[in-house]
Amino acid sequence: MTVRGFIVPGEAVNQGIFDTAVLYRFQIENNGNPKPDLNIDVTFSPREVNTLAQIATIKMLDPRNRKKTLVLHAPATNPSLATTAPTQVVTTDAATDISFFAGEVDDPFFFDIPAFARWTASVRAEAENRDELKRGRDSFAGYNTMSIALRMPVSYLRVKKTKPAATDPKVYHKVGLNVLTYRAGLVVNSKGRGKVVPPYRQVDRAATPAVNVALIPFVDKNAFNTGTPTQDADARFAELIVATLIQLGANDEYIAKLAQNAVFVGDYIRLDTEVANTGLMGGTNIEARFPNGRRLIDDTVDITLTDINNGTPFGDSVDASDVPPRDVFPFFALSQQPRLPGVIDDNTRN
Repeated sequence: MTVRGFIVPGEAVNQGIFDTAVLYRFQIENNGNPKPDLNIDVTFSPREVNTLAQIATIKMLDPRNRKKTLVLHAPATNPSLATTAPTQVVTTDAATDISFFAGEVDDPFFFDIPAFARWTASVRAEAENRDELKRGRDSFAGYNTMSIALRMPVSYLRVKKTKPAATDPKVYHKVGLNVLTYRAGLVVNSKGRGKVVPPYRQVDRAATPAVNVALIPFVDKNAFNTGTPTQDADARFAELIVATLIQLGANDEYIAKLAQNAVFVGDYIRLDTEVANTGLMGGTNIEARFPNGRRLIDDTVDITLTDINNGTPFGDSVDASDVPPRDVFPFFALSQQPRLPGVIDDNTRN
């Protein structure tokens, strides 16, 4: 999960902080229907001293006993204004083999936002200009974002089928992921101490790349952000998504393909856990790429635009992040840091 993008390196100490009034949720679906089956919730302690890291609290059903709640605690990686990025802190719970990371990282997404906006505007004006997408400037280059990553045995996420057919595997091996944020109230006392006041209310969600950002009309984004995958499957947003796809030129075959991922079974990013993922930077083999899950190097924008273009290759001329992912968990590149004296280029590509 990544949240709060476009953090400039020089504001790491002020902005590289997890909001204590926000609950960050990983929502898992593991039996093929739109209803979520498992929530992994993460909250953070206040950051009251800039030299001390926030402490994360992770809650989920205990995979060893589903009738109990598992609670883990782990430090986030403390942000820094040094010219060298801080070492990423990964905490592994010995009893469950669950690893956790949270902290400021280089924003791994790569996409030319102005070019895409200008292209879609030309389409709506019935004067399509694909040259707009040849600009090739990564809107996320040079910026950081806050990130949370979990690694755990796949058996914790998959479920056994209750009545498998004779030819079926006994375990449902596809896992769907939806990430959400919920906000509670925050009351600050006379000493400046904040107290979180429930209830938490859902304010944002994201799963399949481009659905929320590109396919939901701007006026309907609040409704979508507070919606659910079950409402997706009940076609609450189907007409909006299909209308956008038609406007952008997708035919019936590709509308059905794109809508299958985001509408008919709820908006989850789904991963077949029996498809091997291999290679550096978190995986590079083509058979495991998006939409089978989503790796940091996967060019989700070009893959989606190619589907919208009815299978003919089409993209935004931005093919990789400005900083490549790392080869080990959590795979996120280290945070961008304030530049050395005399360095003029801040690496942003606006």
